[in-house]
Amino acid sequence: MKQCWITLLFNSKVKFYVKSWMLPATLLVGIELNPGPSTAEMKREQVALLKKSGKMSNKEIADTVGVSERTVQRTSARVKRRQTLKTKKGQGRKRKLTRKQERQIAKRAKKGKESPALAREYSSKVDGVSVRTIQNTIREQGLKYLVRLKKPLLTPEQMQRRVRFAGSRLNYNWKYVLFTDEKTWQLGGTPHKSWQDPSDRIVDEGKRHAPKVHVWGGIGSHFKTKLYFFRVNLTTPLMHKILKQNLPPAHSFDLPIRYKNKWIFVQDNDPKHKSKKVTTLLDEIAPDRIIDFPAESGDFNIIEDVWSIIDRAIQHKSIKTLDQLKQAIRNEWKNLDMQLVRNSVESMPRRLQECINLKGKRTSY
Repeated sequence: MKQCWITLLFNSKVKFYVKSWMLPATLLVGIELNPGPSTAEMKREQVALLKKSGKMSNKEIADTVGVSERTVQRTSARVKRRQTLKTKKGQGRKRKLTRKQERQIAKRAKKGKESPALAREYSSKVDGVSVRTIQNTIREQGLKYLVRLKKPLLTPEQMQRRVRFAGSRLNYNWKYVLFTDEKTWQLGGTPHKSWQDPSDRIVDEGKRHAPKVHVWGGIGSHFKTKLYFFRVNLTTPLMHKILKQNLPPAHSFDLPIRYKNKWIFVQDNDPKHKSKKVTTLLDEIAPDRIIDFPAESGDFNIIEDVWSIIDRAIQHKSIKTLDQLKQAIRNEWKNLDMQLVRNSVESMPRRLQECINLKGKRTSY
């Protein structure tokens, strides 16, 4: 039989070819369907071909195909030993739990139930259910074991102010607002928890108190300031200096000239932001501003979305010095997709409505 080859693209990095038998079989009337190769077999074939190209690392191959780096290593070893990549009869882990039980476990884990407790509970129903089985099940359902984010508890007074603010600004035109705030980045910052191979634990080496840098910036649908970096604690004189040097915003986008100065200033109510010296300066250079912005309301400040975008972009870069860290932040700020910013700004009415519905509690943004 003549073989057919089809070119596939993965991750825009490398081409490879797949035999026609790897595609679903043509439907034939009265003939029992051949299921063809399993998903695991197809992934091993993909790994082998990408490995053979020599253009991608094990991690890049793992991310492209959707397998672990360990699978890439094992598949490469099979190829070197000229072993088949097909799944042998009886090979693979036998499922101990039903699909319904797996969904139940994931649902309970998401509500805070720990895997050891779930393992004890299900081991009485199903033989051989270990903590590792429970963890694998949870992971297969799309959950990851991550650090729990902490936020200050909102007081009843703060929630009331958030509701009042949301109600008064529900129909506000946010496209001319310049959202500002500070963000701190730590050199070599790493997560506290991550899924790891117990026999090959990840070791993060670093100083006890790693160097860090603070950044101030402002962003909006049509405006963007320059970034200001500083290493010391923020004080009123420093805040005054930052605002004086960086306002009005240095960049405006997609606006007629007559609207270039039609920007409205927003910052949170940190004591240093509303000191007499800073307020006097803002009266002069930013008379149009929202002064009733509620405390502990980062979910209303669009620049928090931007900081998150930048953080995700640089967290996997090899950054060894503070200068490299600052340059990476500058590059991401310069190349920021303004459409993402505008999407966040357009979500403001939904955020405010959600806050009203939740009676002042934090929103999902």
